[in-house]
Amino acid sequence: MTNNASTNNASIDTLNGILETLTDSKQGYEKAAEIADRDTFKSFFSRRAASRSAMSAGVRNEIIELGGTPENDGTILASAHRVFMGLSAAVQDNDEAAIEAVDTGEEHLRKKFEKALDDDELSPSAKTLLRNYQGELRADGRLIDYLEDASA
Repeated sequence: MTNNASTNNASIDTLNGILETLTDSKQGYEKAAEIADRDTFKSFFSRRAASRSAMSAGVRNEIIELGGTPENDGTILASAHRVFMGLSAAVQDNDEAAIEAVDTGEEHLRKKFEKALDDDELSPSAKTLLRNYQGELRADGRLIDYLEDASA
């Protein structure tokens, strides 16, 4: 039982870190949608924000299933300005800059997922959840690459 509790605690910590990054991602996309010039970009960024919100809900549910307490948005937002929060400074009214900032944030999120999935202490259910989301992250990366080409 101790081993399971240890795995659950490690998983909860890892998932709360992922939750922070997903929250940043959601806010980054919301900010990008506000400042993007083109309607297609605004729409894309808004859909990605909704997607990150849904992922966050899944991660919160997994944390609860493991017996943990998910970080709440207030705690997460008060903790620090991370990669996605740099979006405000990086972008004025430029689609290219918005896409570049979002791409940087997405790369950070993908690396966090990879690191978590490489962790032997991550519970099987948490690994399954993150693997399911990983495909969507890869697809988003390809779409962002496409947007970069389209905005050039």
